[in-house]
Parts: sequence; structure tokens; C-alpha cells
Amino acid sequence: MPDHNCCQICGEAAPPIGGQCGEIIGYRLLRDPWANSPSFLDGNIHFSCLEASGKRQQFLNEFTHLVQAGHEEIDSLDGSAPPLTRMGLGMVRIFSGAKCDIFQSRVSDRWMVVKKNGSWFALSRSHLQELSKGHLPKSPSDVTRYRLPVDLGHQISRWSLPQLLTALGTAKRYADTVHLAQVDYRFVDYYAPKRLLDYVARAPLPLPPEAHTFLASYAETYTPITFEDYEDA
Repeated sequence: MPDHNCCQICGEAAPPIGGQCGEIIGYRLLRDPWANSPSFLDGNIHFSCLEASGKRQQFLNEFTHLVQAGHEEIDSLDGSAPPLTRMGLGMVRIFSGAKCDIFQSRVSDRWMVVKKNGSWFALSRSHLQELSKGHLPKSPSDVTRYRLPVDLGHQISRWSLPQLLTALGTAKRYADTVHLAQVDYRFVDYYAPKRLLDYVARAPLPLPPEAHTFLASYAETYTPITFEDYEDA
């Protein structure tokens, strides 16, 4: 089985970085257009690989369906019964433009910007507030745990993000050095026996200008979802 820590398209190391590399979790039951045999996606994807792929439209169709779907039955990989139950995100489309579509959750202050080339951005209410002020939103400052394909040694604690990606041989799959320098990267911990790297990478989210314009205006009249709204949904 493919290593879910590597890009499911090119097979190279793929540490998640907001706006540049994302993860598809296996339990979402999203069909894998790049697999040699029927399977579900489970792992990371470089957005540069996705944008360049000839199968990106297949992925985009499946992904945007999942974003809007609720609980639904889908065929198992081999067509055997019973069918599988997939849990979609249950969002509604609130904008469709030349470069992207924007979806909003029915039950929480969450949004998904999906570019026509396949890459996506998950946004929260704090992101909406940043956009309303004219600021470019950044990915959350949560700690990410990533299993390295090889042991890079304890000097990893002193490396910058470009140095890390260069050592992994995957820097070309990410943004150029100028844009990587804008990522607020911080080493947290490294457990060598299992090659587990913990880090924080707060990265600018390169939303299409049309998404930025729409959401900045949308934020001015948006009413946050309350617990009562959640119960009604």
C-alpha cells in the first residue's frame, strides 16, 4: 500500500503545509483516480502535483461532491454487498467563480474554498474576520505530526522549512524560497526511533482574488451559527 505520508500522486515526501500540501483521510472514502487498482485515497497530496495532473478533474468532481453530500451509500471497491456509508461534509455552495467555488457548512462557522485546479482551503470564522480587514489569512498554528521517510538526524531541530524540504528532496513540490520564507515555521520535537517530526507551519493561504473579494464582503453581513441553528439542522 502507498505510504500515506508521501504524496499520493508523485510518491515523494509530503509534509502538510497550509495552501501547498493537504491530506485526504481514508475514512472519507474518496476514490483514488491515481491508483492502479480500485482504492480510496488515504494520504497527503502536493497541490503542485494535483494542479499538474491529467486526472485532477476526476478528483475535483469527487471532492466537490463529497463537500456537499451528507450521509450516503456508495459501492464498495469490489462491488460486493452491502454498500459502504460515506459521510460527506454537508456544505452548500455560496459562490461560483472563474477560479474557484466556495462552500459553507450548515452547522458550523466553516467554509471550503475549492479551486478549479483541484486544490482546497478550509477556513474558519477567524479567517473570515481577517479577510474582512483586508488581510491574507494564514493556516492554523496547530502542531502537525509527520513521519519522515528517512531519519534526518537531530540537526533537524535547527533547520528552516526550506532546509527541511531540501533534505527530503521534495522542495520543488512546494512554493519558491520567497514564499516559503513567509511561512512561520517552528520545530517542536523529533522522535528518532519512529522518525516522528512535530512542527508548526503557519502559512499564508493563497486564495484566488475573487474568493478574497467575495468573502471580505460576505463577512460584513454574516451571522455566526448558534447552537439553536445546529439543532434545527
